[in-house]
Amino acid sequence: MAVALPCFSPAAAAEFTITNIPLPSVAYSSVAFGDFNNDGKPDVLLTGADSSFAVICQLWQNGSSSGFTNLGVGFPGVSSSAVARGDFDNDGRTDLLITGYTGQDGGNRPLYVSQVWRNLGNGTFTNIQAGLPGVDTGAVALGDLDSDGNLDILLTGYSSTGAVAQVWRNVGNGTFTNLNVGLPGVFYSSVAWGDYDSDGRLDILLTGTPNGFLSTAVSQVWRNLGNGSFAKLNIALPGVLQGAVAWGDFDLDGRLDILLTGNASTGVVSQVWHNLGNGSFTNVNVSLPAVHQSSVALADFDNDGDLDIALGGVDAQTNLVSQVWRNTGNGAFTNLNAGLPGLRLGSIAWADLDTDGRLDLLVTGQNVGGIPILRVYHNGTAVSSTSAPRLNRLKTLPNGGYQLSFNSEPGFGYRVWASTNFIQWTSLGAPNDGNPGTHQFSAVDAPDFRHRFFRVSRP
Repeated sequence: MAVALPCFSPAAAAEFTITNIPLPSVAYSSVAFGDFNNDGKPDVLLTGADSSFAVICQLWQNGSSSGFTNLGVGFPGVSSSAVARGDFDNDGRTDLLITGYTGQDGGNRPLYVSQVWRNLGNGTFTNIQAGLPGVDTGAVALGDLDSDGNLDILLTGYSSTGAVAQVWRNVGNGTFTNLNVGLPGVFYSSVAWGDYDSDGRLDILLTGTPNGFLSTAVSQVWRNLGNGSFAKLNIALPGVLQGAVAWGDFDLDGRLDILLTGNASTGVVSQVWHNLGNGSFTNVNVSLPAVHQSSVALADFDNDGDLDIALGGVDAQTNLVSQVWRNTGNGAFTNLNAGLPGLRLGSIAWADLDTDGRLDLLVTGQNVGGIPILRVYHNGTAVSSTSAPRLNRLKTLPNGGYQLSFNSEPGFGYRVWASTNFIQWTSLGAPNDGNPGTHQFSAVDAPDFRHRFFRVSRP
């Protein structure tokens, strides 16, 4: 799947306004956006505990002008959940990974699930019985760890046998196998795949606790050695639990940096660790509010070419916060004071819900009164008249290359970028072939996965 995305443009005044999209309010929640019916509009999967304390897992289809519709898919309701979406079987349809707490059995023992649901393409899904251990208070991430074209699973959380952290290889026939890579079992956890050393292999960022105690919390980076094994780096990250992490190239130097939030033995933290490029990282001391019971989401909401931060949780003074911080360059971020409700134990996610080229924001969680909340905010950030052109069409060529169409202006140069994760971008150079406004790139220019994103900037 290849997708054309909003183009880079200079920063403009930011504006977020609440919408009246009638999605259910949830806490202890997780959110995943994906185009599950391939109509070009992002749909949303919601999990968590609603206002009646019922656990839900609902897929809402985005009909744009007609609003969102609950498809009524028979997913198990889950809370303290983690979800992810991706095309596990490479059939062009977006599948789902769902984990979390579903309730109790007859002996009042907790029940956990971890399930892969295959998208059948007609609004229905089937549980493929992947054999993953059921977990809650965990985290999941998808990535092709061995570059075989199949999405593999990184899974952490609390299971019936204790804390787990496992990598499950997708062998390509609807089955997965545990690689037993030696990660420390953790819950109250967060995980992310990212190629921090630019060697073409996805590495692991992992946080959490093996036993629920703050004193044993860890934050670790594990390097992918390329043979199904991983080696832990010696990086002085503060161990955290009940946090959230993400990889992102905040300074546009081509190396993935680390955003780390959570509760550490020294107190609550929110830190950005700059990747020095030699296997080491340094804390750049940004002005973000320290939060735990947190969620984070990275995106270029203002289309200025760098990654901004949305985060929520409980700060060091026990205040609830949900904020958007604009990346202003040189390692600095500015709070937009966007007027979001302070929430904890929830999720934050970006998606262009109205397909206007600007990323909108969904926030879920529990407010100060313990009430589940969900809000969707429309991104009305002005688009500068000097912005790069919007991509109009993306076509896959028979030779495996791509043809991009956009409205180029005489006298201006452009540069095309490709990504497999919306975080790390590779320049494909300045287009100079094809018809006016139409430019072609070979599969060699845009290597690796068939899951790619493209956008355009002015040099």
